[in-house]
Amino acid sequence: MEEPRYRIMFAYRMRSVGFLCLHCFDTYDKQIVTVPVYSGYEGIEMNHGSMTNFPEELKETLSLEKEKIDQGYYSIRTWDIENLG
Repeated sequence: MEEPRYRIMFAYRMRSVGFLCLHCFDTYDKQIVTVPVYSGYEGIEMNHGSMTNFPEELKETLSLEKEKIDQGYYSIRTWDIENLG
């Protein structure tokens, strides 16, 4: 199986309670990407307008990792370098 282009590093809640700031690593371009993702009380919303300009590979990663993101797995408070795989 091919490694995904984007790997989530960590996330934290922005000042606006409705958004999470996700820091991802772009494995192709070897750079860190930071994106705001709408996340209400039910978790991140994959169909929110804020994601319309995201690359498809990033949307795939977010979709696959949605449950972990919603459960706080990538929270900066519990972040560890081992989370990167």
